[in-house]
Amino acid sequence: MKKIIYSALLATLAVGGMLPLQSCGDELTPYPWIKEEDGPATEEDLAESDMNVLESQIRAAIPHMLNYAHEAGGAVSWAAHKYQYQRANSVDNYAGYWTTTKANFAFGPALPTLYTENNGYLGGPLDNETFNYTKSAIRSWDKATYTVIDETTGEKKQVLQPRPEWRAIALICQAYIGHEVVDFYGVCPFTDWRNWKRTVPLNYESGPAVYKQILADLDEAVATLKTAQPSSTDLQRVEGSMANFTITGWDWRYWVKFANSIKLRMALNMADYNDPEPFYGPDNKPFKARDIAEEAYADEIGVLSDADDRDIAHHSGDTWNCVYYMLNHQWNDTRLCASLENILKHFNSPLLNVWFDANTNQIKSINGVVAPNGIYGVRAGLMMMDTGNPDTGGYGPFGRISLRQQHMKQPFFKRTEALFLCAEAALRGWNMGGIQAREFYERGIRLSFREWDVEDQADAYLAQDNLPAVPYVDYYQRTNDLPGRVTIGVKWNEGDSKELKLEKIITQKYIANFPMGAEAWTTYRRTGYPRLFPVAINNMPAVDTEMQIRRLSFERTENNGAEISQITELLGGSQDNGTRVFWDINSRTWAKDADGRYIPDNHL
Repeated sequence: MKKIIYSALLATLAVGGMLPLQSCGDELTPYPWIKEEDGPATEEDLAESDMNVLESQIRAAIPHMLNYAHEAGGAVSWAAHKYQYQRANSVDNYAGYWTTTKANFAFGPALPTLYTENNGYLGGPLDNETFNYTKSAIRSWDKATYTVIDETTGEKKQVLQPRPEWRAIALICQAYIGHEVVDFYGVCPFTDWRNWKRTVPLNYESGPAVYKQILADLDEAVATLKTAQPSSTDLQRVEGSMANFTITGWDWRYWVKFANSIKLRMALNMADYNDPEPFYGPDNKPFKARDIAEEAYADEIGVLSDADDRDIAHHSGDTWNCVYYMLNHQWNDTRLCASLENILKHFNSPLLNVWFDANTNQIKSINGVVAPNGIYGVRAGLMMMDTGNPDTGGYGPFGRISLRQQHMKQPFFKRTEALFLCAEAALRGWNMGGIQAREFYERGIRLSFREWDVEDQADAYLAQDNLPAVPYVDYYQRTNDLPGRVTIGVKWNEGDSKELKLEKIITQKYIANFPMGAEAWTTYRRTGYPRLFPVAINNMPAVDTEMQIRRLSFERTENNGAEISQITELLGGSQDNGTRVFWDINSRTWAKDADGRYIPDNHL
C-alpha cells in the first residue's frame, strides 16, 4: 500500500489551526486528509494522464461543495458528520435557521456556546476537498487520455482526449466554494488551494482579489460550456449515473445557469462596494456590481428562474436521509431556531407546518409548567447543555424537521434565490430585462409555495399587510422570552420606501431559501435583514451582541503567525469575529433605536 495524499487540507489545518474533522457518526481516522489506497510507487496523480480518473475526481468534488452526501463505489452515502463540522455548528446557527442544542459530541470538542472564540468549529468551512478533487481537471484537462478498443484489431490503445468542459465544471465548483469561504472569513488562500500547495506558509488573498479571479473563472466556464455543449451521456461521467445524485439532470445549460447565478449572487453581495481598481480578468471587464449582475441576467442562457424545472440540488429520493433529518432526529444535535420559528409565525406561513412537526412529547419548563403542543424554536447562543433524554427533556421536544422531510432535497442554489436576487437588483435600478422588483418578488414567493405544494395559499399570503409582531416564548426557560422584531407585511406597496421594500424582499428570500444557511447569513450581515433575535450569551469580546458576528476567525496557533499577520493586513483590522469582510459596508454606520436595536440603512 502506498500513501497517496488526496487533499491540501493538511496545509489548511496547519495554517488555520483547524481540528481534525470530528463529529457524531462514524469515528474518523486521526488524519482524514491522508488516505491509504492501492497505487503506484510514487504519489503521482493519475488524473494527470488518465481521463477516467480525472472524471472520477470531479464526481467526488461536486458533493464536497457542501458535503450533504458523497458517492462511494457507485452508491450514495451520507456525510452529515462533515456537514455538521463545516456548517451546522457555525454558519447555520448564525443564519438563524438552526440552533445547536448539545454541548458534547461523540467525536468533537465540547461546544460551550456558539459565540465563544476558538470553539472548535469556526474552522469547519475551510475544508478544501473540492479544490483537491478538481485540481487535475483545471490544469490537466488537455493531457488526459482514454483507453479505447480498436474496432478493427480489438486491441486497447491510449487516445488523447482533451475535455475543456471538465475544466469549466471544475472552475464552477471552485467558484462556489471560494466565494463562500471569502464571505465567511474575508480572505482565503485561493490560488494556493488551486495549485495544491501543501507546505506552509500559504499565501492569503484579499476578498476582492479572490472575487475577481472567480468572476474570470466563471466567464471562462460559461464560454467553454456554450462551445462544448457536453451531452447527457458525457455529463454522467462527471455527475454520476444516479438520477437522484445529479445536480443538473445532466444538462449543460444548468451548469451555465449555476455559473451565472453565482455571479448574480456575488454582484448583490458587493452591491455597495467600490473597488479602487474596478476591473477583472484578461479582458479588463468592469468589477462593478451592476455590470456583473446585468451581464449574468442578460446572458442568452441566463440565471435560474421559475421557468426552470429544477434547483441545483441533490434530490435524495428515498435512498438517503437529508443531513437535517440526521442532525435533528438521529443525533438530536440541532433544533429549529427561534428566529425562523418567529418569522414564519409572524407571516402565518404554511411552510412552518410543512417543514416541522409539533412536539409529540411534553415540553415542560424548568418550573414544571407544561406547554401547549406546537412548533417551537430554541434561541441561539444558549449555554449548551445535555438535558438527558433527547425526546423528553429540556429542549429535546422542541422543533425538529418533519418526518415528511426525511428525504428533502439538498440545495446548492435555489431558483427562488435567483428570483429574489433579481428583485433586489431591480429595486436598485439595475436592468433585469425591464422587469420590475414587484414581479420578481411575487414570483419568488409563488415558486416557494409551489415547491412545497401549498401554492393554493399563495394569494392569501401575498395579500397580508399590517401584521403585528409576534412575541417569542421559550416554554422551557422563560427568561429567554423576547418581543417580536419583525413588523412588516407581505403585500407589495409601491408607496413603501425602498428600504422597507428591501426588507420585504430579503425577509421573504430568507424564508424561501431555507435551508441554505450560508447565503442567509451573508445577506443578513450585508443588509440587516431579516430581523433576527440576538444570541443569549456572547463570549466574543469584539462582537456587538446586537450587530452579531461579522465573520469567522482563524484560530491562532504556534505555527501560523506569518499567516495571521497576512490575514490581519488584508482585512485592514484585527482578525477577530467583529471585523467586517470587504463587502460589509453599510453596517458600519447603522444607528440604534431607543431599545438598542440597530436600524439598517442600505442607502438605496
